[in-house]
Amino acid sequence: MNSAIETLAPYAFTALSQRKSALQSQGMELFDFGIGDPQDPTPAFIRQSLTDALQPESRYPTAAGLPELRQAIAGWFGRRFSVTLDPDVHVLPANGSKEALFNLGTALLDDPRRGPQAVGVPELAYQVYADSAWLHHAEVIHLPLGSDWLPDLSALTPEVLGRLRLLWLNYPNNPTGAVAPLSYYREALALAERWGFYVASDEAYSELWYDSPPTSLLQAGLGRAIAINTLSKRSNMTAYRSGVIAGDAQVVAALRGVRPRMGVATPEFIQRAAVAAWEDEAHVTAQRRRYAERRALLIDVLERKGLTVDASEATFYLWVRVPEWVEQRSSRQFAEWLLERGIVVLPGEFLGVRGATHVRLALVPPLETCQRAAEILDRVL
Repeated sequence: MNSAIETLAPYAFTALSQRKSALQSQGMELFDFGIGDPQDPTPAFIRQSLTDALQPESRYPTAAGLPELRQAIAGWFGRRFSVTLDPDVHVLPANGSKEALFNLGTALLDDPRRGPQAVGVPELAYQVYADSAWLHHAEVIHLPLGSDWLPDLSALTPEVLGRLRLLWLNYPNNPTGAVAPLSYYREALALAERWGFYVASDEAYSELWYDSPPTSLLQAGLGRAIAINTLSKRSNMTAYRSGVIAGDAQVVAALRGVRPRMGVATPEFIQRAAVAAWEDEAHVTAQRRRYAERRALLIDVLERKGLTVDASEATFYLWVRVPEWVEQRSSRQFAEWLLERGIVVLPGEFLGVRGATHVRLALVPPLETCQRAAEILDRVL
């Protein structure tokens, strides 16, 4: 058995789900802002596209994805980011973003010819980045975050850069909601070109913004750049498992060659629904308005009660500083205090030590639920 499996930390969301289930079994009503799983319906036209694509005969889907889907994705990158992608060279559909997050390690790591390899991960991050590195026998280098919640690239010493194979970025960021400027991506890619590593940008939340649209890594260049996106958040399609890997031609070609061996080709009816989703922006605009309304409601009550909301410029998360009256300003203790009053949040420390003084609220419940939760927060804080 892979010895790295024994080193993996428990999946944070599993622990949270177990605690919620225990309270619900006691009859407690919970208002769940803990997990970032959209609760709004998948748009009807997307569901219709899926059912229209169902055929009596069942056939194996192609691992490279339908040409129509690759073209739809390339067209979206062009409209959204003014980036020109060849759908046959720079684009590969994936089963959601998590397949892409994990399988990049298959393409880039475990190469005995290169000696010890390292993967750079922000000190506050979705744990799959590090888990994938460990399972592919790479060292994980945790990058400290600056006051802007961006990884400090100057912390990458020449000794580390010489071993670095992959640098993970995630903006708009989970859990902080911070965004990265184009200049930061350019700096990261300049380092990658100099030292020979790749930069992977998890951009799952790129379409959930409030003031101005965030940038993409691919706007800084395609060489040594891999952008990962998904329909899960922008189109409320988490159950469809439909995402994309785009960017560096060599990496995309390698994954296209490996993917048939993994048995992860996306069913064609899912791909047809994905085409419809990538080609429409009206439903994304409508969804942003829903999140903006919930965001304004909860920021208002939190700030009136003296709490500070840091970053939170994009995504559907609020990154809330633990108040000083909580012992040791512990995110776990504050989350437990809120849970006992029916409000479920994620302790920031579940995603890294830097999150120990914050909790994350996911704005996924309907507005009516947010209003009831706001009333509770107004009463108990």
